[in-house]
Amino acid sequence: MTFQGILILDLIALALLLWVGNLVRRGSLYVGYGVVFIMTTLGVMLILSVPQLLAVIVRVVGAVFPVSALTLLALCFIVFMLIYILTQVTVLSNRLTLLIQGLAIQQAREAGETEREWRG
Repeated sequence: MTFQGILILDLIALALLLWVGNLVRRGSLYVGYGVVFIMTTLGVMLILSVPQLLAVIVRVVGAVFPVSALTLLALCFIVFMLIYILTQVTVLSNRLTLLIQGLAIQQAREAGETEREWRG
Protein backbone atom coordinates (compact mmCIF):
# COMPACT_ATOMS: atom_id res chain seq x y z
CA MET A 1 0.00 0.00 0.00
CA THR A 2 1.29 3.43 -0.86
CA PHE A 3 2.19 6.09 1.66
CA GLN A 4 -0.60 8.36 0.36
CA GLY A 5 -3.15 5.55 0.73
CA ILE A 6 -2.05 4.85 4.31
CA LEU A 7 -2.14 8.57 5.12
CA ILE A 8 -5.67 8.97 3.73
CA LEU A 9 -6.93 5.90 5.59
CA ASP A 10 -5.34 7.11 8.82
CA LEU A 11 -7.00 10.52 8.41
CA ILE A 12 -10.36 8.84 7.81
CA ALA A 13 -9.77 6.69 10.91
CA LEU A 14 -8.97 9.77 13.00
CA ALA A 15 -12.18 11.44 11.81
CA LEU A 16 -14.08 8.25 12.72
CA LEU A 17 -12.47 8.23 16.17
CA LEU A 18 -13.50 11.83 16.78
CA TRP A 19 -17.04 11.17 15.56
CA VAL A 20 -17.49 8.04 17.70
CA GLY A 21 -15.98 9.78 20.73
CA ASN A 22 -18.37 12.69 20.31
CA LEU A 23 -21.37 10.35 19.94
CA VAL A 24 -20.40 8.53 23.16
CA ARG A 25 -19.84 11.83 24.97
CA ARG A 26 -23.31 13.10 23.99
CA GLY A 27 -24.94 9.79 24.93
CA SER A 28 -26.04 9.03 21.37
CA LEU A 29 -23.94 5.87 21.20
CA TYR A 30 -23.74 3.14 23.82
CA VAL A 31 -20.32 3.16 25.50
CA GLY A 32 -19.76 -0.56 24.79
CA TYR A 33 -20.26 -0.03 21.06
CA GLY A 34 -17.99 3.01 21.17
CA VAL A 35 -15.22 1.05 22.86
CA VAL A 36 -15.47 -1.72 20.26
CA PHE A 37 -15.36 0.80 17.39
CA ILE A 38 -12.47 2.75 18.91
CA MET A 39 -10.39 -0.36 19.63
CA THR A 40 -11.01 -1.72 16.15
CA THR A 41 -10.17 1.59 14.50
CA LEU A 42 -6.94 1.90 16.48
CA GLY A 43 -6.05 -1.69 15.56
CA VAL A 44 -6.61 -1.03 11.86
CA MET A 45 -4.55 2.16 12.06
CA LEU A 46 -1.74 0.20 13.70
CA ILE A 47 -1.87 -2.55 11.09
CA LEU A 48 -1.85 -0.01 8.26
CA SER A 49 0.90 2.14 9.71
CA VAL A 50 3.32 -0.72 10.47
CA PRO A 51 4.18 -2.50 7.19
CA GLN A 52 5.51 -5.59 9.01
CA LEU A 53 2.13 -6.11 10.70
CA LEU A 54 0.32 -5.75 7.40
CA ALA A 55 2.68 -8.28 5.81
CA VAL A 56 2.01 -10.74 8.65
CA ILE A 57 -1.76 -10.32 8.24
CA VAL A 58 -1.51 -10.84 4.47
CA ARG A 59 0.60 -13.97 5.00
CA VAL A 60 -1.68 -15.42 7.71
CA VAL A 61 -4.84 -14.83 5.69
CA GLY A 62 -3.20 -16.17 2.54
CA ALA A 63 -4.19 -13.16 0.47
CA VAL A 64 -2.39 -12.03 -2.64
CA PHE A 65 -2.91 -8.31 -2.04
CA PRO A 66 -3.04 -6.37 1.24
CA VAL A 67 -6.46 -4.97 0.30
CA SER A 68 -7.88 -8.51 0.16
CA ALA A 69 -6.65 -9.22 3.69
CA LEU A 70 -8.07 -5.94 5.00
CA THR A 71 -11.40 -6.66 3.31
CA LEU A 72 -11.53 -10.05 5.04
CA LEU A 73 -10.79 -8.40 8.39
CA ALA A 74 -13.55 -5.85 7.73
CA LEU A 75 -16.05 -8.62 6.98
CA CYS A 76 -15.07 -10.42 10.18
CA PHE A 77 -15.61 -7.19 12.10
CA ILE A 78 -19.05 -6.73 10.55
CA VAL A 79 -20.09 -10.26 11.54
CA PHE A 80 -18.76 -9.73 15.07
CA MET A 81 -20.67 -6.47 15.43
CA LEU A 82 -23.88 -8.03 14.11
CA ILE A 83 -23.68 -10.80 16.69
CA TYR A 84 -22.83 -8.34 19.48
CA ILE A 85 -25.64 -5.92 18.59
CA LEU A 86 -28.21 -8.70 18.17
CA THR A 87 -27.21 -10.07 21.58
CA GLN A 88 -27.76 -6.63 23.12
CA VAL A 89 -31.14 -6.27 21.36
CA THR A 90 -32.16 -9.69 22.71
CA VAL A 91 -31.22 -8.66 26.25
CA LEU A 92 -33.27 -5.46 25.89
CA SER A 93 -36.19 -7.41 24.45
CA ASN A 94 -36.17 -9.83 27.39
CA ARG A 95 -36.04 -6.95 29.88
CA LEU A 96 -38.91 -5.18 28.12
CA THR A 97 -40.99 -8.38 28.17
CA LEU A 98 -40.47 -8.78 31.93
CA LEU A 99 -41.30 -5.11 32.51
CA ILE A 100 -44.53 -5.27 30.48
CA GLN A 101 -45.61 -8.50 32.18
CA GLY A 102 -44.99 -6.98 35.62
CA LEU A 103 -46.93 -3.87 34.66
CA ALA A 104 -49.85 -5.97 33.38
CA ILE A 105 -49.91 -8.00 36.61
CA GLN A 106 -49.85 -4.82 38.71
CA GLN A 107 -52.69 -3.25 36.72
CA ALA A 108 -54.74 -6.46 36.99
CA ARG A 109 -54.30 -6.47 40.77
CA GLU A 110 -55.30 -2.81 41.02
CA ALA A 111 -58.36 -3.44 38.86
CA GLY A 112 -59.33 -6.39 41.07
CA GLU A 113 -58.98 -4.30 44.23
CA THR A 114 -61.09 -1.51 42.72
CA GLU A 115 -63.81 -4.01 41.79
CA ARG A 116 -63.87 -5.45 45.35
CA GLU A 117 -64.24 -1.93 46.78
CA TRP A 118 -67.25 -1.27 44.54
CA ARG A 119 -68.93 -4.52 45.57
CA GLY A 120 -68.56 -4.33 49.19
